[in-house]
Amino acid sequence: MQLPVLALAALPVLSTFVGGYIVYRWKRDLHPWLSLSGGILLGVAFLDLLPEAIERGMKNGLSAQTVLTGALLAILAFHLLDKLFAVHAHHEHASGEPVEPCNNEYHRTKGWIRASGMILHSFFDGLAIGGGFAIDPKLGLLITLAVVMHDFSDGMSTVTILKSALGSTHRGIFPMLVLDALAPFVGSLAGVVLAPQQGMIAIMLSTFSGFFIFLALAELLPQAHAGNSSRKLGIFLTLLGIAIVVVFRSMADI
Repeated sequence: MQLPVLALAALPVLSTFVGGYIVYRWKRDLHPWLSLSGGILLGVAFLDLLPEAIERGMKNGLSAQTVLTGALLAILAFHLLDKLFAVHAHHEHASGEPVEPCNNEYHRTKGWIRASGMILHSFFDGLAIGGGFAIDPKLGLLITLAVVMHDFSDGMSTVTILKSALGSTHRGIFPMLVLDALAPFVGSLAGVVLAPQQGMIAIMLSTFSGFFIFLALAELLPQAHAGNSSRKLGIFLTLLGIAIVVVFRSMADI
């Protein structure tokens, strides 16, 4: 990769880290971040990933139904995986400092798995960037801009998930944020070498849209509304998260 391309591929690293670090340093009630992150993930899934997946898929011989089926299967797969770790509802961690420490290992394991899924998504974001530059520098630039726009919120969501599951002071949160930030750059390097087919990228996008929908509806938003925070504020922040995606997406299309 040439130096200018490397510099562009590094932008998502900064975007992800800054977004995650804001939540990492937050010491107060976590419920507002749960509401905001839930809205952002729904917005990214329905307004960014799925439309992009359908467009790329149809250009490469995949029907819209096939792409949407991929998202549906992803939701079902993550639901089944979640049931393997089914435990009692436990949301005390969302308040920052729980009254009693949560000793539920399954709950923590789910947090690790979901955060790892976010990191894997960031890696595939980078894979799309590298593949785009391998095909056409202009395409790579457009993909990079889109990834930078939504990786800020990805970093926020990753840290929110971990703080909710592990507690605000767990030592593993910051290293996971660093991994999440580095994942797009590593993916970009791999993408230039592998140059994945556009049809494969479409399937990956649809899979992660299903993961985001499941994560928002099964984890983030239920926890957000289970706390003592204002319901009206929670709804407002969820809608604000969707609005942020709309704005970022429109900027990426300029």
